[in-house]
Amino acid sequence: RSVSLKNWENFVSPSAVAKTIKRYKETGSHEDRPRKGRPRVTSAAEDKFIRVTSLRNRTLTAAQIRDQVNATQSSSSRHISRTTVKRRLCESGLHGRIAARKPLLRTGNKQKRLVWAKEHKEWTLDQWKSVLWSDESKFEIFGSNHRVFVRRRKGERMDSTCLVPTVKHGGGGVMVWGCFAGDTVGDLFKIEGILDQHGYHSILQRHAIPSGLRLVGPSFIFQQDNDPKHTSRLCKGYLTKKESDGVLRQMTWPPQSPDLNPIEMVWGELDRRVKAKGPTSAKHLWELLQDCWKTISGDYLLKLIKRMPR
Repeated sequence: RSVSLKNWENFVSPSAVAKTIKRYKETGSHEDRPRKGRPRVTSAAEDKFIRVTSLRNRTLTAAQIRDQVNATQSSSSRHISRTTVKRRLCESGLHGRIAARKPLLRTGNKQKRLVWAKEHKEWTLDQWKSVLWSDESKFEIFGSNHRVFVRRRKGERMDSTCLVPTVKHGGGGVMVWGCFAGDTVGDLFKIEGILDQHGYHSILQRHAIPSGLRLVGPSFIFQQDNDPKHTSRLCKGYLTKKESDGVLRQMTWPPQSPDLNPIEMVWGELDRRVKAKGPTSAKHLWELLQDCWKTISGDYLLKLIKRMPR
């Protein structure tokens, strides 16, 4: 026996060695014999058709792709199943996932987002912690946001072909305004009826500024989006006056950029916690929102802030 064969025996069982030697004597090769089994249903061309069809329209279901494949075959051909299509898609790395949601952006708004990112690229953690992040959000007893499934590969979650564009406004539920800074949540306020500039002005006076002073201190940085209520003459004048008094500093915010605001992640976490407790009414929902808001940990908030430089 050769030295290499002896070394091989140190890693392989004696029976495996014997079978391999026997196979080599019988076939002239150490490779496994062809195994019996069901032949592959699809051809290489069909596999490519399935993959390309999915890449052209990420929202197509396996059943829809199956129908397209079968429509191209002659009536005498064996039609493939939905399961086969799913298997071929997974082999290509195209797995079914819930589409991420992201607002549609015009070219000008994309440029403003880029400018904002460059202006804040070198910010320190302490600077990010001095920002009071604020926003309104709606919560529902039963979620009504329709989920859209797409086929995507690893790393394609935010690819433009795999996104669902979002628009403002939606169905009913409890509307709230909230804020946080650093590792601490601020006030959570329930909005009754339709929020107008006067209602938002009251929120600024009663909740936003008190929260900023309490969590950060004088000259805290106030973040808000460009909702018309926020940029109304009444509210803009009020904030400008407070800025001149040294109470706060206003952060310029790019249009249509909720994904840049870490409080969006907080809303998602709050929604998961509330849904887990099963709200049964609007009143119960508001009670759960208040309770769960207080349980948002400092470690979780700080983790969101540390991601901002990215």
